[in-house]
Amino acid sequence: MSRRLFYGIAAGALVSATTLAAANAQNVPETPTNIPGITVVAPPPAGFDPVAASPAARAQYAVPPAPDAQMAPKAYEDWKSAVTGAQNREVPVLEQTKISNGPKIPAGATGAPSNGVVTATSSNWSGESVVGGRFSTIEAIEALYVVPTAHQAFGACTGGWDYSSQWPGIDGNGSSDVLQGGTEVDAYCSGSTKAAFYSAWVEWYPFNETRVSSPAVTPGDLMFVEVWSVSTTSGYVYFKDFSTNVVAEYHLTAPSGTTLKGNSVEWIVERPGVNGGLATLTNYIDSAWSRGIAWNYTASPPTYYYMGQNPAVGTLEEITMVDNGGSGISSATIENADFLWFQDFGSACGLSGAPPC
Repeated sequence: MSRRLFYGIAAGALVSATTLAAANAQNVPETPTNIPGITVVAPPPAGFDPVAASPAARAQYAVPPAPDAQMAPKAYEDWKSAVTGAQNREVPVLEQTKISNGPKIPAGATGAPSNGVVTATSSNWSGESVVGGRFSTIEAIEALYVVPTAHQAFGACTGGWDYSSQWPGIDGNGSSDVLQGGTEVDAYCSGSTKAAFYSAWVEWYPFNETRVSSPAVTPGDLMFVEVWSVSTTSGYVYFKDFSTNVVAEYHLTAPSGTTLKGNSVEWIVERPGVNGGLATLTNYIDSAWSRGIAWNYTASPPTYYYMGQNPAVGTLEEITMVDNGGSGISSATIENADFLWFQDFGSACGLSGAPPC
């Protein structure tokens, strides 16, 4: 029942948008893939120090943008750990799917503001999203989270696959595009046969999700994901699995006719679309997200947004996912500015009532 195959082989000053475009034009070493619009980014040359390098030099080699060490010290340390230390690279296999991690589908009116945070419901998203901020088409967002374990609802056996996606992304809360990357956590049950499936993936919606075999994903892995744009039609997804020290980076080109709008950023657990309809949500039980930050990294000064803190500019939406009957099934509890605790409940869990499952 395996659905994948892979084989392996052995902060400083701001960078301006003009410098970024010039650096990007210097042709970062990339390998074409079997999927149009996606290439695999090669690592920087031996001896390159991403921490000591200038932002322009980092951009030349498509190193993820760095949060400011003074403005966002915890996120900076996560970035530093992700781009240095042990970095195993693999030759990935890419698989086009019929899965789509799309824009937020509203499911009811947005709640009244409370301390600057509003509540919202969605048929496909749960988590946190910032809208109305000081965004641009040059954005970066990162997340650090634990990959959950896949089950079907307790006492249920659907006769097929249940799906869930965990991802940070740009756009999609009020626009028809989303630039994103993350993990897929799926559960299967038919008769006496049960299975689980895990994969990393990248997507620039309205393209469908493309599974990537590197990094290989295992429940309990600590996953760092950074997504950023360098223009309205060009973006990157960088993974580091801290549990295996595997690093992978992918360059995405927007689908024809699609451009990044810069209208929202988000940290999401989703029940994706599959074959034209919304999937049954995997009973993922819970997932800890210990960091999430976004910023317009070429602005001077940049504006920072945290997944657990109402921003000075813009609005933080706390989104609860609902099932086909309109009852809640997944949400994130804000522990502090840096920490979210995702949990599923209700029909996704198989037990009635509010979280936890």
